[in-house]
Amino acid sequence: MSGDCVTLRVLGAGAAFSRRYGTTCSLLTLASGERWLIDCGRQAPEQLWRAGLSWHDITGQLLTHVHGDHAYGLEEFAFVRYYSDGDGVPAVLSLGPRPLLVGHSAVLSELWEVLGPSLRYRTDKAGNAVQGTLDDYFEVVAPESSERPLESAWNHAEAFSARGLHVVARETKHVAGKPSMCFEISLPGASNRIAWWSGDSVVDVERLERLEERTTIFFHDCTFAAVTGQVHGAFSDFERLRPSLRSKIVLMHHEDDVERYRARAEALGFRVCMPGDVYDLVSGQRLSR
Repeated sequence: MSGDCVTLRVLGAGAAFSRRYGTTCSLLTLASGERWLIDCGRQAPEQLWRAGLSWHDITGQLLTHVHGDHAYGLEEFAFVRYYSDGDGVPAVLSLGPRPLLVGHSAVLSELWEVLGPSLRYRTDKAGNAVQGTLDDYFEVVAPESSERPLESAWNHAEAFSARGLHVVARETKHVAGKPSMCFEISLPGASNRIAWWSGDSVVDVERLERLEERTTIFFHDCTFAAVTGQVHGAFSDFERLRPSLRSKIVLMHHEDDVERYRARAEALGFRVCMPGDVYDLVSGQRLSR
């Protein structure tokens, strides 16, 4: 690994109702050592603890969309950092740093609908009850640029930069009418290279093919179940991708019975994501499990 190494450690790799592989949460570590979480599902507090990390070890959070298996761990993240010291990091209430929060503006507006009933009730240093906002708990990173809306009412994409992280949040096809984003994570070295994270999305073949040349690795949610009104990447759609693209795709957010399908997926060139996997995003290779 070079000094430009950017890694992703999978903490939870399972689908919304997974018990074996855990709900979605991964640790992105930049070459600078800054640590970011990508999504923060309901099992994230336990996943982080099992990885030997605490909320105070985390620089910031990237959020793709507001469903419980991607966002419900954020209430604990906010409260622990606000009220508790840890690992040499003072509590936010004691003027410690707020963790950074990167998310598309449409996603963050929904996030407060979920977190507001808890986070709006807080106390100040004197113990007085005050009204909380998302900004009291997180340093919300403003987009530095955006792309105009297409079919939806919100921006098609928003770009962010913070602490050496450069990422584009771009809307995906998930649940109709709901803000949901993928992330295009800029990588060091040759210009314009990215690692790609789907959040939740159906298989958009045209987008994947357009991004293939400059993308070192794709992490894409995948279901092997035949479901009416599919809102995730159906494996039957992945099977139709060209081999060069399949070899770059890591299938995540799968059901607990994934071992029934794993040999078939790997024979086609896909990799199947598991908790504990570590990937070098610059090379696109898995480092360990």
